[in-house]
Amino acid sequence: MDEPREDSVRSRHSVSANTLPETSCVGTSPLARDVVERVRGRPLYVGDWPHEGAAVCRVVWPQVDHAELRSVDTSEAEQVPGVIAVLTAKDVPGQNAYGPSIADQPVLAEDRIRYRGDPVALVVAETAVAAAAAVDRVGVALRPLPPVFDAAGALSDAAPGLFETGNLAIERTLVSGDVEVGKAAARHVVEGRFRTPAIEHAYLEPEAGIAEWSDDRLVIYSGCQNLERIRPQLAAVVGLPEEQIRLVSPPLGGGFGGKLGISIHALLAVAASVTKRRVRLSLTREESLQFTAKRHPMSLAYRMGFDEEGRFVFLEGEILASCGAYQTLSLHLVTHSVNFSTGPYRIPHVRVTGRGAFTNTPPSGAMRGFGVPQPTFAVECLLDEAACRLGLSPIEIRRINGLRPGDCAPTGEIVGEECRFQETLDALEDEYRLAIETTRERPGQGVGFASGWKNYGEGLGHDDFAEAEVEILPERKVVVRVGSIDIGQGAPTVIGQIAAERLGVRYEDVEVACGDTGFGLRAGSTAGSRQTTFSGNAVLSAIDALVARAAEAGDEEDSEGSIDVFAFAGRLAAEGKRLVGRGAFHSPPTHPAGCDDGGRVYFGYAYFSNLAVVSCDEVTGEVRVEALHSAYDIGRAIHRCKLEGQLEGGAMMGIGYALTEEYHADACARSIGLHDCGVPHIASLPPVVTWKLIERSGAHGPFGAKGLGEAPAVPVAPAISNAIHDALGIRMWDLPASPAKVKAALQAACRCG
Repeated sequence: MDEPREDSVRSRHSVSANTLPETSCVGTSPLARDVVERVRGRPLYVGDWPHEGAAVCRVVWPQVDHAELRSVDTSEAEQVPGVIAVLTAKDVPGQNAYGPSIADQPVLAEDRIRYRGDPVALVVAETAVAAAAAVDRVGVALRPLPPVFDAAGALSDAAPGLFETGNLAIERTLVSGDVEVGKAAARHVVEGRFRTPAIEHAYLEPEAGIAEWSDDRLVIYSGCQNLERIRPQLAAVVGLPEEQIRLVSPPLGGGFGGKLGISIHALLAVAASVTKRRVRLSLTREESLQFTAKRHPMSLAYRMGFDEEGRFVFLEGEILASCGAYQTLSLHLVTHSVNFSTGPYRIPHVRVTGRGAFTNTPPSGAMRGFGVPQPTFAVECLLDEAACRLGLSPIEIRRINGLRPGDCAPTGEIVGEECRFQETLDALEDEYRLAIETTRERPGQGVGFASGWKNYGEGLGHDDFAEAEVEILPERKVVVRVGSIDIGQGAPTVIGQIAAERLGVRYEDVEVACGDTGFGLRAGSTAGSRQTTFSGNAVLSAIDALVARAAEAGDEEDSEGSIDVFAFAGRLAAEGKRLVGRGAFHSPPTHPAGCDDGGRVYFGYAYFSNLAVVSCDEVTGEVRVEALHSAYDIGRAIHRCKLEGQLEGGAMMGIGYALTEEYHADACARSIGLHDCGVPHIASLPPVVTWKLIERSGAHGPFGAKGLGEAPAVPVAPAISNAIHDALGIRMWDLPASPAKVKAALQAACRCG
């Protein structure tokens, strides 16, 4: 493994105005309570829990991509000593299907295999040895069907249909103005066809879980980013009322969207329901890779027109996504891709169509950026093509066209005052000039620029909200309960800071509990970069309710003239009562894209720009990222260290997306381990990584914070691709820009030249 380089630089710069109120806890970096346990590798994760008395579950997989399932013979497997049950589709107590939007994915395959991750049977045994032996004795009769692995092929007339309705999963269109008018007015037109791959989430903790019966309730312990969304699905699967199911999400070893829906939860629920035993199931990495959702691979055809001054005149695009074998979240994600298909720019005439197709590959689902990295790659690369043709710098063309407060975005939304996109360009101006100066005399080095925007909150007309409960203890301690999930991003820490700041107590005196439907608190998904803003605002609402209650009770003010809720809690405790308050935060109304009233489409947006410096080896085709400079419009930092961790982690994901990562599941290649997926390692982090945090008032999160978890993964790949073009004069239309692809592009350029 490469040794870390001694010249590594990590720095941050806060570009703040004096418009933010002073804080004592918010904006600092208190130590997360579980950080020592995580660093020491102590057993936090459910796969490490003691499991005495728990039966072991193992899955029987089909080993084919597409087939008619004719029969499953369990008789021989059931004779293996120690086997408790071998379950098939007929044993599912309720509905043998689940899905967040459409229930089309079977718990256990019934008559059709649509990909290699369709479970055929589930063995429940006393020991792992017995379970493994029984798996090998399950007889599966199949009639192979021709598979289809890419979206374009799936929509051809000759393609086999995965469903009776055909292979078209979704179609969405964004129209603004009249593209034909724009084409007639354009003086410069650039166009291109792009491809982005499927990639694996590569979280450290593969799926694991335990299910058991307790107090006549089915309790499932397994990582999930949206417990309240999957609970009704599980209730339908096992035929129980929702209130008889309790879901607990222990600390997760990463999620990135890959644990947003049901993974092994339905299998655990069925096994525990049928056997009435405590059961456990852990997937191997190979099983996890073939079973779980991936980032949507997409092909994107774009055409963009500009006038003589470099102003956008029109944008026309077609996006085709592979949805994999089932819908999962494709209905929502393709909609997001279309809504963000223009980048953060003023464009008078737009027409973009997005379609998704079913294929015999793992379902495509949520992954960090939720459909925004793919169109951002296309838009930002073509914008650089236009800048070259017009004789403008990458920053100039983005400044000319970038959204400003009061502009109308192509979605029809009037941009609010919290838009700081132009400031992200200003923040990197000096770095860009210096990078250009230092690379012009260095063969093989290049500079690339890219920008973008990312929503936080669901938007699109959904009732997006979160609830919280705050309990005040007389000894100046605070207990906060929220419905959100900790997937490693540090939600409990940030929420604890918000409560401590508002109540004026030490962070160490605030305890935060989360990830348990037993609290009866809803928080929506821990996705969409929304929990800091939504659960954080809900906590503030709960505290406001407590203060109001204390004021109504006539409680005395403290020395600073504020209501002393702790004194009130002490009086209640003397009466044998508790001081507990609940609060909720609801997003202001939002609308689907295309409404003509200028209203919000999403709750809020983070804006950002990235500058990449690369070194390219023309002989080997290898690309090395030497520096990455970023500017992020963050509103307000709550926990600075965790925010910086998000930025570095997002940078690594963007570097992998740009240069190495691709998940394969077709006739040519299959990814069975993380190495096969091209996941970058720590030596791939550039020696120089800097960022500027633009903090301004106006955002609607707690203390002015914006949601930023997904944003850092969006603009890195196009910035690197633009830097490769600057260094070598070749355009990488197809991600990842592997050494083989770079060499092929160079050879093609030589032949054409």
